[in-house]
Amino acid sequence: MNKTIIIGHKNPDTDSIVSSLIAEHYYKNVLKIDAVAYRAGELNNESKFILEKFSFKTPQLLKKASGNERFILVDHNELSQTVDGLQGGQIERIIDHHKVNLQVEAPLYLRVDPIGSTASVLARMYGEAGKRIPANIAKIILAGILSDTLNLNSPTTTDVDRKLVRELNKIAKLDLKQFVADLFSAKSSLKGISLPLLITQDYKIFEMGTNKVGISAWETTNPGSVTSEKEKIIKLLVEKKQQEKLDYIIFMLVDIVKENCTLFIVGEKEQSILQKVFAGKIVGDEMFLPGVVSRKKQIVPQLTEALSK
Repeated sequence: MNKTIIIGHKNPDTDSIVSSLIAEHYYKNVLKIDAVAYRAGELNNESKFILEKFSFKTPQLLKKASGNERFILVDHNELSQTVDGLQGGQIERIIDHHKVNLQVEAPLYLRVDPIGSTASVLARMYGEAGKRIPANIAKIILAGILSDTLNLNSPTTTDVDRKLVRELNKIAKLDLKQFVADLFSAKSSLKGISLPLLITQDYKIFEMGTNKVGISAWETTNPGSVTSEKEKIIKLLVEKKQQEKLDYIIFMLVDIVKENCTLFIVGEKEQSILQKVFAGKIVGDEMFLPGVVSRKKQIVPQLTEALSK
């Protein structure tokens, strides 16, 4: 029997996980579509913290699409980021906040808003449908927005996101200052995180011109805990680049307190393109980029333009 699956991208971040749960509630209660939330990878520590804090069950893991399911994609639209085995013809709906880069065989429902998170998009959809958001859903929407926008400090943040946080917290009634502190503590936690997992927990592959580019990000309040392992991380990145036949691989270490990032440089090819695209200072195998915290807005578009010429 065919079923409708709601799922975020591989190596899911918090926005991806909570958006699948929010969308499940929305489709079942607003559009009366029996769709079920799944996940395309393991939870990170931040997502575990949120689901436990707000008493949500972890979405079931889907390792591979069988061909008999229908899909609603949240927080992504590129086939390189979808669950293994998924074909374009299986996609019925997409809810996202990233640039669109998808070719499909048939028309579908597409909702993409240029705002801070997919959770924000879903919150707007409730409002447009004239439906009140329950307190438990409001709480995970807030988690998705505050995580993806780094507490509304990322350049991806819009006035829409800021207004949503104010309005949603009238329902959720959270101590936002304490919640964000707990959220970032969980985001930074290395508990149970091996180095191979560290480089893949927030990892996406992008098609840039004829180039296949892997970009990994780690957001933390304690970057020193990661830079101390830099040599081992770079070695793992080189191996991953070879295994996945990538043209480039880049690791972003984001300091969410000081709002900057350090790029780990794995080889001469990466150094050449990074020097061409960004004005950051290179010292050894690091490039420091002050004010840069967003892969989506401050890294991917610039690299895509340079590599598509």
